[in-house]
Amino acid sequence: MQSSDYTPVVQTDKTATILSGQTTSAEVDLCGTQLVGLYVPAAITGTSVKLLAAPVSGGTFVTVQSSGADFTLTVAASKYVPIENLAVVAGLRFIKLVSASTEAADRVITLSTRPV
Repeated sequence: MQSSDYTPVVQTDKTATILSGQTTSAEVDLCGTQLVGLYVPAAITGTSVKLLAAPVSGGTFVTVQSSGADFTLTVAASKYVPIENLAVVAGLRFIKLVSASTEAADRVITLSTRPV
């Protein structure tokens, strides 16, 4: 067998919605998957997104950091944004996305995940 015979299964069945007038999405349960990227909708007000994480559903959400700084993804409309350092998001289950700006309309961001 060749390594190409083992293609990872990537799922896009989870979404994070940031409502109009808000900056933070509702909680998303990654439930046995790891976040690997974001599909940004055709319109988005913010130019970056941060991640919040909690150990339990409804728990206290804290900002995800990498090397002592908030982990931030630069986003643009109609783009796919990969998580380049998967170690940053390893082990996260309950997350929220935080836009750098108040969104002008409801924004549905599709999450690209893979099984862990």
